[in-house]
Amino acid sequence: MRIRSLSAAAVLTVALGAGTLAAAVPAGAAPVGCRPTYPYNGAVTTYCSGGTGEHRAVCLYRDGGTTLKNFGAWVPTTSSSTTWCPPASMIGGNVEIRG
Repeated sequence: MRIRSLSAAAVLTVALGAGTLAAAVPAGAAPVGCRPTYPYNGAVTTYCSGGTGEHRAVCLYRDGGTTLKNFGAWVPTTSSSTTWCPPASMIGGNVEIRG
């Protein structure tokens, strides 16, 4: 009987220790080294060189008096995201990150 109670205490101690270890590990860094490029008229491509998380390309354009946005797909760092805007209406582009 004493062996069983020691085993249960040992399991609890290991489980609590593992929980503490897992809690001490950081959740991950946001993407870093991100930049937009403009490979051709109306396009925005983004790339992030490190970190974890995801990023996507954002293209800004004007339709009448309204500024609108088109978004590329969310992709992991070291991958590229691309989106497109009407070339004559494009006013810029940038990178959105999450992570």
